[in-house]
Amino acid sequence: MSEPTHPPVAKSGAKPRKWPRILLAVSLTFNLLVVGLVAGANWGGHWDHGFDAHGPNRGAIRDLGFAPLASALDRSDRRQIGRVLRDRSGSFSENRRALAEEFQSMLTVLRADPFDAGALLSIMDQQSERQRQRGGLARSVLVERIEQMSSDERLAFADRIEGSIRKRAR
Repeated sequence: MSEPTHPPVAKSGAKPRKWPRILLAVSLTFNLLVVGLVAGANWGGHWDHGFDAHGPNRGAIRDLGFAPLASALDRSDRRQIGRVLRDRSGSFSENRRALAEEFQSMLTVLRADPFDAGALLSIMDQQSERQRQRGGLARSVLVERIEQMSSDERLAFADRIEGSIRKRAR
């Protein structure tokens, strides 16, 4: 039996190019990133909870415990309420920054020896007061908006709240 003969391979002096492999890796990475973003948007749990994916304060009303009311508002109302909240109490990033500073103070107190329970309670009271004030402001802004609604708009709003509560109960 004879060995199979293969045609001779021509050896060229050119090195294989790296850019096609680099381009393929970048393309694959980008495609996986897009798939991850789409999957996260679809299954991330932000649908139908008043989540405003385009506003700077997305979900702000929901985060203050107004989920059924926020989801019953239309997008323009949520955006308007977010703007009013920001105008009246500062930006949400400023408030988050203040909360982060309070948590740093809390960590300092927790790590101190001896432990000062009064200092910890004082910090926790500050945090509670901040949340109480923001919640009160959000309630008053929401009531102001509802007061501006016509009777028909208010009835439709009530129906949407009822539908939201029923959906959540399931």
